[in-house]
Amino acid sequence: MKKLIIILSLLLSLSIGQDCDEGFTPIDNYCYFEEDIDVLEVFISNSAGSINMILDVNNNGVIEPLELCNQQWNNGRIISFDCNPIIINNEYNWIDISGELPENITNWESLEVLLMPYNDLSGLISDSICELNVNFSDINSFDLHSNNFC
Repeated sequence: MKKLIIILSLLLSLSIGQDCDEGFTPIDNYCYFEEDIDVLEVFISNSAGSINMILDVNNNGVIEPLELCNQQWNNGRIISFDCNPIIINNEYNWIDISGELPENITNWESLEVLLMPYNDLSGLISDSICELNVNFSDINSFDLHSNNFC
C-alpha cells in the first residue's frame, strides 16, 4: 500500500508540472517572468511576415518567445537579448525583426544587454527606454544601429 501511495504521489507531481511564483509562467520545466515573455511576444507579433524563420528551432512553423534571438535568463528574468545576424558558413542571416520597439520593453527590469542592430525596427525610440538597466555607452551592451528609427 505504501508503495502504491508513493507511485501515485510521483505521478501526480509529474502531471501538475512546474510550480511557479505569482507572475511567472512555466515553460519547459523552468519559470519565466510573464511580463518578460509578453515583450518577446510583441516583438514576434510586430514582425509577422518579416522575421527570419531560421529562428524556428523546433521547426513547427512558429517563432515562439524563447526562440527569438539569443537570450540569457537569470532567476526567470531576461538579462540579455541579442538579435545580431546569425552567421552560418560565412553568410549573414538577418533576423529581420520589424515594427516598433514595444512600449512594454521597460518591463525588462533585469536586462543588461540589448543588441538589435541590422533589423527592420522603425518608429520612435521612447525616452522610457532609458529606464532599462543597460550600459548605453557600451556597444557590447546596447546597440540599435542600422534600423529605420526616426
